[in-house]
Amino acid sequence: MIESELDRKIAVASGRLALLDEEASQLRSELVVLRRLGKQAQAVLASQSAQLLEANQQLVVAALHSDHVAETAVSELFAMTNTRQRDGLTNTPNRELMIDRMEHAIDMAKRGNMRLAVLFIDLDQFKKINDTHGHMIGDQVLQLVARRLEAVVRVSDTVSRFGGDEFLVLLTEISQASDAALAAVSLLAAIAAPGPIKNGTVQLSASIGIAVYPGDGADAETLISRADEAMYRAKRQGGGGFEHALPLRPSSSDA
Repeated sequence: MIESELDRKIAVASGRLALLDEEASQLRSELVVLRRLGKQAQAVLASQSAQLLEANQQLVVAALHSDHVAETAVSELFAMTNTRQRDGLTNTPNRELMIDRMEHAIDMAKRGNMRLAVLFIDLDQFKKINDTHGHMIGDQVLQLVARRLEAVVRVSDTVSRFGGDEFLVLLTEISQASDAALAAVSLLAAIAAPGPIKNGTVQLSASIGIAVYPGDGADAETLISRADEAMYRAKRQGGGGFEHALPLRPSSSDA
């Protein structure tokens, strides 16, 4: 009786153990599958990581290339703009850029209650230089004059070839009208120094007209016109000197 009960319990325990063995076997099989899937997932992730890294590197290269292209475009645009605003012979600001700078300087002078001066310079008997030595020498003389004018004025001032053998000098923020006269004397002296040319030297002189803001005009066009008139009066005096713009006559409406 006791042995029969013991056999029954052993049989039940054996059945449970067999069941547990079967479940353990299934778990081991599932674990193998999971491990296999894990390795596959790791391989996929590694591949994706490599692809992402390569894509990121390509994006970096593309961004650097885009930056280079943009910088090149900006540089070329600046060069083109600068070329359009420069005189092709003397590399000084051309007429348009000079007038723009004058208008800006006038605005600044108006705000600060300051003066500025415009000097209109015309070389004396320049046609004779072209006729005697040729236009190539004439061009060299214009380049020489431009460099000499730039060497005399301040960094804040502007020298511009206005056309032919005419130059404009913008003197910003002067204290009084006599400052423009002192500058004119220095400019005339610089121009008058013997100029080296092929197979010799050339002696130069110029006539200068001076107009001062605000007394002689309130805008660039008026100041240039007044300085031009004064220059011709200096030229009629024999050249090699300067004249100030004549005082403005009151209009009939002011009388």
